[in-house]
Amino acid sequence: MIVLASLLFAQVASASPPPVSVEDQIVVMAERLRSISVNVGQDQEGRWHCSLSVSSGNARVDDRLCRTVTTCSRRHGSDQEAVSRCIERRRPGILEDFRRSLARSER
Repeated sequence: MIVLASLLFAQVASASPPPVSVEDQIVVMAERLRSISVNVGQDQEGRWHCSLSVSSGNARVDDRLCRTVTTCSRRHGSDQEAVSRCIERRRPGILEDFRRSLARSER
């Protein structure tokens, strides 16, 4: 009986989960991006700084998100609606860059 239980456990443990499709990973990343708050500001020397409420799980995506929000903030200043529209226009580019990086890693 113990041998049978051990064999069943070994079989379950060795079964690997099915690979997650690129499209599913893009959907997950898009949801993560929607849930991240980005804080951008300037220090006394005029240097821009960015912080995220949480990482997306991908350093390149985090960097692109910070750069995007910083660019939009610099361009539109305190007009929060314009900053938001700017970010929304650029979000597909961040996801496309993520898609390309996934495609390269699958090769």
